[in-house]
Amino acid sequence: MQQRKGIALLLLLPWVGLMLNAQTFNLNLPIVSKSLVFEEKNGLVAVEAEYFHHQTHAEIRQWYRTTKDSMAVGGRDEDANHYLNASNSSYIEILPDTRVAHSDKLVRGENFSNEPGQMAVVSYKIKFNSPGRYYVWVRAMSTGSEDNGIHVGLNGLWPEHGQRMQWCKGKKYWMWESKQRTKEEHCGVPHAIYLDVPEPGIHDVQFSMREDGFEFDKFVLTTNVNYVPIDKGPNMALAEGSLPSSYNSKTELSYFNTIARKLPENKFIASQEFPVEGTNFYKNGKNWMAINPEKYKQARTSKMFDFESGRYDVIFVGVGENDGRSTFRILINNKELGTYQPPLTHMLWEEGKAFNGFWNNVKLKTGDKITVEVHVATDGNEWTRGRWAGFVFAPVGHGEDLQEAPSTYIFEK
Repeated sequence: MQQRKGIALLLLLPWVGLMLNAQTFNLNLPIVSKSLVFEEKNGLVAVEAEYFHHQTHAEIRQWYRTTKDSMAVGGRDEDANHYLNASNSSYIEILPDTRVAHSDKLVRGENFSNEPGQMAVVSYKIKFNSPGRYYVWVRAMSTGSEDNGIHVGLNGLWPEHGQRMQWCKGKKYWMWESKQRTKEEHCGVPHAIYLDVPEPGIHDVQFSMREDGFEFDKFVLTTNVNYVPIDKGPNMALAEGSLPSSYNSKTELSYFNTIARKLPENKFIASQEFPVEGTNFYKNGKNWMAINPEKYKQARTSKMFDFESGRYDVIFVGVGENDGRSTFRILINNKELGTYQPPLTHMLWEEGKAFNGFWNNVKLKTGDKITVEVHVATDGNEWTRGRWAGFVFAPVGHGEDLQEAPSTYIFEK
């Protein structure tokens, strides 16, 4: 995942080396009370992963929530925000993520734990009306070779048949699985992950880290050995307490952030990461830079390109306005890359592919100075404000298609 997210404030937590990007910084804390109890009915119970009531053994690795506009990034966590097809539009992930590929060093007790219950343990209270054997299904997202394992336990005990849940298929999309990794079968044995609930009543179902970077959306326990969850799984049932009101933003994720997160390889700089002081720009809402035409008719700001050198498709995300066509001039090391004017829109403001500047196969070096120069325009009655959202630097050949996303905008005065 990227360490630059234009929709939010960045907060550094030195003690774990995490870069948090969120409107709420307590992404590792429970959002439900300990009084919340889920209920098993007719041999089935489903629970959203983000509704854990307690987290322990979190000194080295922790679970963090990701939502529409809140996420944490740590270590070599390189994948994008996957909320779009997650159940409840949110999930949890173990961070920091330092072992992404098989070539990365495996450090037992740090980025890997084959011993269950030792690291990053989250707990869920469930009222079981019927004792018995419950097969465990987990909906997870695996994007690499070293983020596809987890352990499950009950009431602080970690039985052999709750250890080493494993995913091999379904890379880069949410997938239900219930297999146990063994020495003979690394991709897992079906029907081998289960918990034996000894008696009716409230029990703690717990999950702990096996590999960092694991993304966890939802789990299901069922007494039916042949049951397989589909899509986002069954609905939850509560025995006690109530679920929190939505903690996601009431607005949709902006167009800029949507396309910026589409590919893990993308690099991006939000407009509001550029300097403001002395530029004639101001921060317009949470997502844009703009000019106050009553004071200025043009503005200019620059920022260093601090990603790795290479060739990129460069997308400049502009904003269409209904009172004129501002002129945007993009420069690299004071040499013009290009100039363009977004078309008029019938809306007050609009984002989308039609309003972007685009240059393919551009050579960039670490330390290059990127400059945005904007001149406002008028329809004779009102002035534009030269709004823009930022830059996306995509792998060569992907920039054109990457821009295909719903035309949305977010504006707050």
